[in-house]
Parts: sequence; C-alpha cells; structure tokens
Amino acid sequence: MSRIPSLFRNLLRRERAERELDHDLRAYRQMLIEEKRASGLSEEDADRETSLEIGPLQAVKENVWEARMGWTLETIWRDVRYSVRALKRAPGFTVAAILILSLGIGANTAVFSIVSAALLRPLPYPAEDRIVAIWEKRLREARREVPFR
Repeated sequence: MSRIPSLFRNLLRRERAERELDHDLRAYRQMLIEEKRASGLSEEDADRETSLEIGPLQAVKENVWEARMGWTLETIWRDVRYSVRALKRAPGFTVAAILILSLGIGANTAVFSIVSAALLRPLPYPAEDRIVAIWEKRLREARREVPFR
C-alpha cells in the first residue's frame, strides 16, 4: 500500500482501520492456535502458548499503530488539543505564559539582530578582510601615567 493513502486512511478513518487491525490480529491469533493444535497440543496449551508468543493484543495493536503512517501527526494533534484545554482552564497562567514567551522571544530576536549586524555580517567595504588599524604607544608616556613608588 502506498504511504500517502495509508496516512489519510489512518488519520481520517481511524475507527475502520482499528476494526480491521483488530480483526486481522484475532484471525492471526486463531491461525496460530490451530497450527499448534495440529501439532498435537490441547486447546488450552495451544491458547496459552499463543498468548505467550504474541503477547497481549492491545500491546500488539499499539506497536502496529506506532509503526503506521500518521501516528506522529495524530500524537501531535492530541497533544495540541490537550494543551489548549489545559490553558483554557487556567487563564491567568495562560496570560503569564504568553507574556513570558513573547518577552523571551523578543529579547532573543533583539540580541541576535545586534550580534548578526555587529559580528556575523561582513563589513560593507570592498576587501573588508584587508582593513587593519595600527596604534602607536610610546613607552615614555606610558611610564609617566603609572607612578612607581
């Protein structure tokens, strides 16, 4: 199956896909039980060995859903909905969080703009890597500035 149709099927028709997965897992489990019975095990022993081999069906379903397309998008969407509900319950916290985030983002943008303009961008001169500055310091004047005792 192509990955894009699988994505849409998993996102838009989740209940149907879950029913199909449940049906497939139960059919597989029954097939294993029948194979084990054909090899000479009793019904109870075949059922027990199959349960040990496959594990709980719910855990298998979760592993399959994690491997399918769209699981990440579905998880992100679920997290966003939960976050919005939590923020609606505490409006004071929501306002404080939004203010703190906007101040932090604004300060970060301002600092980066200054650093970018002053340090990261090249100077607007031709051959800016050849510009130098030379200072001269006279030793006599420097000695007069620092008195020795």
